Amino acid sequence: MIGVARPREWRAGRLSVAAQCSRRRHGQTYAWRGLASLLATAALAMLPALPASALPSSAHAAAVPTDSAPTAVRSAAVRAQIIRRVVLEKTGTGYRWKLTQGERPRVHDHQVLIHVRAVALNRGDLDMLAPNPRRDASGLQVATDAAGDVVAVGPGVTQVRPGMRVTNTFFRRWAAGPPSAQKLADVFGFSIDGVLADYIAIDDTAVVPIPDGLSYEEAATLPTAGVTAWKATLGQSTIRPGSLVLIQGTGGVATFALQFAAAAGARIIQTSSSDEKLKRSQSIARHESINYRTVPDWAARVLALTDGRGADLVVDVGGKSTLGQSMRCLAFGGTLSLVGGLTGYDGTLPEGALLTKVARAQGIYVGSRADYMSMDAFITAHHLHPVIDRVFPFAQFEAALRELQSDRFIGKIVLRM
Repeated sequence: MIGVARPREWRAGRLSVAAQCSRRRHGQTYAWRGLASLLATAALAMLPALPASALPSSAHAAAVPTDSAPTAVRSAAVRAQIIRRVVLEKTGTGYRWKLTQGERPRVHDHQVLIHVRAVALNRGDLDMLAPNPRRDASGLQVATDAAGDVVAVGPGVTQVRPGMRVTNTFFRRWAAGPPSAQKLADVFGFSIDGVLADYIAIDDTAVVPIPDGLSYEEAATLPTAGVTAWKATLGQSTIRPGSLVLIQGTGGVATFALQFAAAAGARIIQTSSSDEKLKRSQSIARHESINYRTVPDWAARVLALTDGRGADLVVDVGGKSTLGQSMRCLAFGGTLSLVGGLTGYDGTLPEGALLTKVARAQGIYVGSRADYMSMDAFITAHHLHPVIDRVFPFAQFEAALRELQSDRFIGKIVLRM
């Protein structure tokens, strides 16, 4: 709170506010109206960057003053509860992001309140803008990946405390172990409200501490792209020094995969439709490059670069149009990580090639909180920093979405709150 001149007796806690206001015979008149105006100004000034220490750690972040408080004080407190949030709004061709206002959420027994500092965008955010005849997503709060500060916790929370820097997980309920329908049911920004708001309240089991040395913007890139790349490379596969890893693309998942594979000592071949992006990604980690527009039969090129051996691991983000060539350039005993479907899903996976090469294909659907923690330990041990192409201020979220759609970027696009 900003400094306010107070009588010596008040500072010592010996007189109530009402008692001080009544001491007019001593010439000490404390006008409620002036004090209320000062407090209202202070509350509004504090709202954009309220420190964790200024908030209680109880189940409710703050209480609105009772009706006995001055009107200006009550009004300022109510305004302090209003937050910015972005939701889906139906249009004639699908959905758009709409800026709205709402009340700051209250935390329940096993929830934490997070002051969001940064939100990373994903291609899934664009998918949510398409029309969906199976459900009406109007009013759904958008985005999946956030980083910020814990400012309050519910009474049942024991492992998270106010002041911690955290991100959310992709899945609300997948803490550890193998997946199940129940664990995969709740995804922020898809099946439940997302994270693009000034404050969010989520389960304490769905938060992960931010690794030391990472900014909020860097940490916000981890929940989806980071964990997906981790599971596609080291988290569910064996990469040894000298292993050959083929990575498709230069987006968020591909760039994380490049960093993880390079840190593990692998030899890397990366594909892209842009020579310029392939050149830029050399600054992230050294690798051999193939432009699949100028070299349409890129599988043959991979085999030529490896003397016919092929790749021990292929990180396939293309989907339908890339599965055939991915299998062709896979080494005997290799692993095909199926990550995304940029060209669509339900492509044909050559079973004959999979059998004769004694290879395996694994589906990657992000990962659990335990996977996330393993990835963070690796990031810390190898001093890795996520690659961010551009950071947009929150007010420019529409421009950030256009940049995401342009496919000009390498790594991630992030909103700073």
